[in-house]
Amino acid sequence: MEVAKKMDGRKVGRDTERRDRVIVAAEKLFAQEGFHGVSMRDIAKEADVGLPLIVYHFETKLNLYRSIFEFRKTAIQERLNELGKIVDFESPDVIEKIIRAFVAPIVKSHASPDSIHYAQLVVREASDPQEATRGIIEEYFDPTAKAFIGALRKAMPKASHEYLCWAYLFAVGALVMSDFDGRMIRISDGKYSGNTTARKITMLTRFIVGGICSGYQPVSQAK
Repeated sequence: MEVAKKMDGRKVGRDTERRDRVIVAAEKLFAQEGFHGVSMRDIAKEADVGLPLIVYHFETKLNLYRSIFEFRKTAIQERLNELGKIVDFESPDVIEKIIRAFVAPIVKSHASPDSIHYAQLVVREASDPQEATRGIIEEYFDPTAKAFIGALRKAMPKASHEYLCWAYLFAVGALVMSDFDGRMIRISDGKYSGNTTARKITMLTRFIVGGICSGYQPVSQAK
């Protein structure tokens, strides 16, 4: 009986390992080619597994695609955890704290070579005109967006909701572009690599905070 349990445990471990390998392989290919540019057979080849195994675990390509975002949602939750630590919304540095909670977990996660394809995939998915048909951004990212916009409303009660929604999207744009370390090397003629995580977090946080604060107008003055 004990032997059977050990064998079952090893089988579960192998299944989990192969399932995770499929997800990582799919992440890489989807990041490079987009959702419609990759087949299940392509993913099976990249992951070095049989196509039936992928069908067994995920059934459809869309299910597999969604599994990538479920697999990588730790950084999203970490952002919400950091945001939840902020309790004093009248503090002079509260906006900086909110934006640091928005920026730091993502920049840290993208510093890992293992997550570069996920970073590329998120950019590709968010900019895909057909993203709404898959519901990935709505399910995994919109709740986080609303949480940060809500925090900014507490910190900036006189700002219009419209302004803060746009401010959030502009902040997303800055965060996304911060991943292009290769271009940083080119435009600085090789002087700056952009790969110092702590420095990037500080500079990006200050940049976003500066934009939000300088563009802000009370609702009564907004046109």
